[in-house]
This record gives sequence, C-alpha cells and structure tokens, in this order.
Amino acid sequence: MTSLKKNKVDFLIPFLFCTLIVFIDQITKRFVYNEIGLNNSRDFLPGIVQLTVLQNTGGAFSILKQYPVYFKVLGLINVFIFSYLALCPTVKFNQITKLGFTSVLGGTIGNLIDRFLMSGVIDFLDLQLFNFAVFNIADIFIDVGVGLILIGFLKKNG
Repeated sequence: MTSLKKNKVDFLIPFLFCTLIVFIDQITKRFVYNEIGLNNSRDFLPGIVQLTVLQNTGGAFSILKQYPVYFKVLGLINVFIFSYLALCPTVKFNQITKLGFTSVLGGTIGNLIDRFLMSGVIDFLDLQLFNFAVFNIADIFIDVGVGLILIGFLKKNG
C-alpha cells in the first residue's frame, strides 16, 4: 500500500468511527427527548435501567453547572486536540490508543452539539442498581476512550 493510500485509510477509518459515535449519540438523545420529554422518566429495564431525561449544563456529575460557557470552550479545545491525535495520519500511536482518541473525540463532539443546540447536555441513562449520575452514550464513549488510551500507553511502555 502506498504511503498516500495508507494515510487516507488511517484518516478515513477513525473519521467514520467518530461519525458513527456522534450519530448514535445524537439519535438516542433526540429519541428520548422527543418520546419521554425533559425531566421525565420511563422504565427501560425495570429495576436495572430507567430512562430519565435531564439537561446538564455542567461537567461530569453536574459540577460547575453555573459556568456553561466554560464547558463549551473546553469542549472546543478538546475537539481540536483529539481531532489531531485521532485523525492526523502522521501522529504515531498504537491502534488501541488511536481508538481511544477517536472514542473521546466522538463523545466530546456529541456532547458539544448539545451544549450549543440545547444549551446543555441531554443525559438519559439512569442506572437503578446503584446510585449513579444520569449519563448518555457520548459519556460512555468518552470513558471507554480514556480507558483505551491508558491501556494503549501501558501496552506501549509495558
């Protein structure tokens, strides 16, 4: 495979995966927002998962919710950094680390779309097995992405 062709593939695969993450995140948020409504709940898997539609203007666990602009700016900075790390073919990391960067990028874009269009992130997954914050698909990909980045770094250095 020529260098140019490999660079296109190294860009295209993460780009498509990132796009898929954003698509799934936005579709699920819009569905629950339209079907259940903001500040309403519906059982999904009774006793395990409830769909509770909330709007979060802050960060994880609603921290600093009085500063929504801060999270828009931070999100834009993260998109810039993780776009470079995930999509630039000349940035060399192992595949696990690149997948982690792509997952964080997709999740960040998904939540950032909400921040700009809905004035806050739409969360809806409410675990009933234990008391935990309500979250969304983008949050899952961000968390999994961070885990993959750590694994990738350990694999590289281990």
